[in-house]
Amino acid sequence: MNKFLLSIYLLFAFSLCAFAQVNSNQQKLDKDIKLQLDKAEKRKHQLYDWAAKPVLHQLSDEEKKAPAVIIKDLRSFEYAIEEEGLFLYETIHKIARVNEDQGIEAFNKVYVPISDDATFVELKARAISPSGKITELNKENIREVENVQDIGNVKIFAIEGLELNGEVEYLYTIKMGVRDPYGRETFQTSVPVKEAILEVTSPDHLLFEAIGYNGFPEFKQEEGQETKTLKGVVKNIPPLFEETYSAYRANLMRVDYKLCYNENNFARKRLYSWDMAAETFAGLIYSYSEEEAEQIQKLFKKIKLKKQKSAEDKAIFLENYIKNNISLEPGSGADYTMVEKILVNKYANEVGLARLFGAFLKEAGIKHKLVITSNRFNARFDKDFESWNNFTDLIFYIPDTYQYISPASIQYRYGPAPYQLAGNYGLFVNPETQQGEVNYIPFPTSKENMNKITATVLFDDDFKASLDIRHGWTGYRAGEFRTFYKYQDMDFINDRVTSGMERSKITSSELFNKSMNDSSYPDNKEFYVQSTLEAPSLIEKAGKNYIFKLGEIIGGQVELYQENERQANIDMSHPIYYKRTIEFTIPKGYRLQGIEDVKIDEYMLIKGEKLNRFISDYKIKGDKVTVTVDEYYDKINLPKEDYETFRKVINAAADFNKVVVVFEKE
Repeated sequence: MNKFLLSIYLLFAFSLCAFAQVNSNQQKLDKDIKLQLDKAEKRKHQLYDWAAKPVLHQLSDEEKKAPAVIIKDLRSFEYAIEEEGLFLYETIHKIARVNEDQGIEAFNKVYVPISDDATFVELKARAISPSGKITELNKENIREVENVQDIGNVKIFAIEGLELNGEVEYLYTIKMGVRDPYGRETFQTSVPVKEAILEVTSPDHLLFEAIGYNGFPEFKQEEGQETKTLKGVVKNIPPLFEETYSAYRANLMRVDYKLCYNENNFARKRLYSWDMAAETFAGLIYSYSEEEAEQIQKLFKKIKLKKQKSAEDKAIFLENYIKNNISLEPGSGADYTMVEKILVNKYANEVGLARLFGAFLKEAGIKHKLVITSNRFNARFDKDFESWNNFTDLIFYIPDTYQYISPASIQYRYGPAPYQLAGNYGLFVNPETQQGEVNYIPFPTSKENMNKITATVLFDDDFKASLDIRHGWTGYRAGEFRTFYKYQDMDFINDRVTSGMERSKITSSELFNKSMNDSSYPDNKEFYVQSTLEAPSLIEKAGKNYIFKLGEIIGGQVELYQENERQANIDMSHPIYYKRTIEFTIPKGYRLQGIEDVKIDEYMLIKGEKLNRFISDYKIKGDKVTVTVDEYYDKINLPKEDYETFRKVINAAADFNKVVVVFEKE
């Protein structure tokens, strides 16, 4: 699910519900507090400014090697009560040194996301050359661009006069209405950061909490006159680089903060809690009218839902009906989110599909829970900090069968949760009681995600190789590959079949279990293709002998190299099992040499079990040779200290891919 679409839609609803609680007992106090603040001190952002005479900062020898260095990254969020309500003043101050052309490209333009109600209180920027020349921002260079990817409208301004070994500095303050008094800030990048500062300031009756992740230190609270400020400072943040089998975005140093209490509310109920979230989401997802319920029941009669005997059968039937008849479309408004409109229009956005599924499951009497969670590759769900920043994805849980439904995922059907949501926590909400609790979302086993190759290799009198080969997939891969096939036809499948074998040519091919409905559990039908192909590249003549590139039949393989010390822990996408069987007959008049190289056994011993392993072997019976390969990964989240052992298992497949045997003339 798109990370921001759900947030944008839901947070609007959250602010209506939750902020009513924030303001319920303080409306009469707002004007008094405003007067107190005005008398006590200026706003924090009004007191902040950059240096009148900037000078270049000193860098260490190591920092000079980086394309750029962020000297200062200050982010200040000031919540202030005014006559019109509660407002947020967001101040950003950044200084960066550029050491290479790559650094100039990264910092010579500034992108500022802005909401419709946002106004600039302050905006200035300058470049400082190595000689000390200062070039101020030409405000004519500022332009606004609408609908930039997922971040909405942005203001863009170019920094003129930026030179190698010079610095860029910009400072701006934006005033906006408060839609949601919580946020997430990420400070780590692919370049070093000398100092990062986060401040959250509020009237002293509004209490915020903040927590840092991936090394950001604890926050301290500073008392002002009628205000409180949470402040966190970290120095010398190292760069973080992309690494294979890692959750890069989730590993970046970041901060989550949120409003927790309103001291003027005498009940002192915790705000933006799991309880409040459960009630808010249940109200949003299951809010449909009696007329819509009647319309759904009529549809159930039409599609003969009663023929499905069990709750599981009904859930599978309804999911297939919705996903085969309602299309996922980008858009907003009632046409995309209201159950009645969706049933007529036959399209919905992501939230609309969740609402439709919620209504169908409830009206069908299927016991279930709504699960709100996050993509673990973007940010892991923290079960101990009630941060609504975690709420980016919606799925449904069927407790009687321990299976899930992902309403907006075309490629996945009733079964395990999508892999980017599994291995993570989520808020499980009972739609009847509107109460929730945080639980773990488990992975399926590796054997539920199989990738099989069964090949018989034939050689004609001229030693031209051909194959009868079967490729099959279950679980996540099957769902994804069915989707690719549906929208890309056979090209994608052909690429799978011929992977790793140059100049190979498919002479026949047939697909089985290609319907999207075949992905549903408990059947989890294997999606497979049976092919025959000519593979001349598998054989090379060497004098009187022939070299058979046996290993290439399993396809191209990842080979891990690690020039630098591993930074991140190991995060694979999901447990998986690769099973390959290769059979061939030794041609008459030849003997087989080098088959011993097939025997490989690399594994990780975890608590006495070989949970991640590559093992290959062979058997010879007469002139028939059978080679078997089993490669599986059950433990997919590992500490970086285990990387070298893990790398050996991964690279064992690449080693096998290079295995050749020789047919030696007798």
